[in-house]
Amino acid sequence: MRLSAELREYLQKWFSTSTAKKRKDGIQVDLTFKQFVGLFEKRQLTSLQKSIDGKCLFRVQREDNPLAYVLTWRSYTACSSGVFSEATATVCSRLKSAAINKPQPGDKGRQIAPWTPARKKARSEQRRAREAAKRAATV
Repeated sequence: MRLSAELREYLQKWFSTSTAKKRKDGIQVDLTFKQFVGLFEKRQLTSLQKSIDGKCLFRVQREDNPLAYVLTWRSYTACSSGVFSEATATVCSRLKSAAINKPQPGDKGRQIAPWTPARKKARSEQRRAREAAKRAATV
């Protein structure tokens, strides 16, 4: 499907925002813009284009709309890989994403990083600062 200039611009912003967030969260991102566009079904791109044409894209893609499209992990197990790629990513509704990313029968658990001494110290400092802020606010 040929993308209009407006749709291409919207998708590029979406791609940049999503991949930057994943990288900030410490996830390795191996996904190009071309692969990102390839994750969409034709009907999804058509729907987005109709929303752009009707000047209602931001209403349709609002964060509180459970039917809005999101870029997410393909499965609970894919998330455990720690690599966000064409093989581990998908574009679906926010509602479907919530269901996909719950553990399913047979899924292996997500690997949780152990508590290192540096992580424990940072967490303790964070907790102390929050408690001090609460005390200061009540005085």
